[in-house]
Amino acid sequence: MKQMTKILTILMIVCTQLAYSQDIFHPADNNQDWKVSPQEFETYNIAWKNKAQLPEGEQNILMDDVTRAGFIASYYEDYYYDETKEGSLRWIPVKGPIENFLGMTFVYIFPGSFIMGSPEDELSRESDEKQHEVILTKGFYLQTTEVTQGQWETIMGNNPSYYSTCGEDCPVEQVTWNNVQQFIEILNFKDTKSIEYRLPSESEWEYAARAGTTTALVNGDLTEKKCGFNSTLDETGWYCGNSNNVPHPIAQKKANPWGLFDTQGNVWEWCQDWYGTYPDGTVIDPVGPNTGSERVFRGGSFVDISSSNAGYNRSASRHKIASNTVNRSIGFRLAFWPVEQAR
Repeated sequence: MKQMTKILTILMIVCTQLAYSQDIFHPADNNQDWKVSPQEFETYNIAWKNKAQLPEGEQNILMDDVTRAGFIASYYEDYYYDETKEGSLRWIPVKGPIENFLGMTFVYIFPGSFIMGSPEDELSRESDEKQHEVILTKGFYLQTTEVTQGQWETIMGNNPSYYSTCGEDCPVEQVTWNNVQQFIEILNFKDTKSIEYRLPSESEWEYAARAGTTTALVNGDLTEKKCGFNSTLDETGWYCGNSNNVPHPIAQKKANPWGLFDTQGNVWEWCQDWYGTYPDGTVIDPVGPNTGSERVFRGGSFVDISSSNAGYNRSASRHKIASNTVNRSIGFRLAFWPVEQAR
């Protein structure tokens, strides 16, 4: 109880100072003693979800205010309070986009929590999409687009794509998971900025693709299960209903709220994880099973492959295939940790 009171006091001070200050920085800038451990924060956050456990008089503080302040205090992220926003506190990441020597652009994805999977009544839902809470405690950078044929050829000296006539700005495809690991190894050697590129985990991929949304698609609900016209999907992704069954150059459709293109179609995207069954409860920084026979790929594609079609472009849709399998509709995008928290 004493520990809980300490945490509540710390975070109330954080919120009060941040809400009324014009010189807004995260609490650790001003007083390292305000920094709390992830374990302390999780204890606090669980208590916050059950407001009956909070002391009388503190139950009118918005959860969003304190939760975001808690993440900042706990994980030392670079945020500022946006005074122009109305309503509950809004924290905007200071870290800007990064462009590497290949012209790949990466945006910073800040830490947070979300419900992974899909509700049982979602159109095209499949049985391996059980909803569960995921907490990601560390921010990461994610490529805004899929890796292109031109970028692949610069690093590997060849273009394995089935649709090579699409052009160097089209996503590379027909690359196995193992091929991608070779690409990453060479890219890490050639990039001199201490960046360690990798594939995103499955949970990182869905978190970033959703960009804070809870609907089947990032901009609304899925209305067409097969290849008929779906206006919401047409706005953000290439799928069998608008692609003519060929891939398209990257970043031609609308980006999601976090600046990511083509997370709903164009080509499927490899994730780092082995495929496995989702857990029942809350998980922190999941990386999938330790071993397996198939790797996860996400995001839907341009191609008409089965009765589900457009449904595969949903944020929660997940699929699996052996890591040495060649498929003309699977590509990838890259991620990396900020240098100061690389692990």
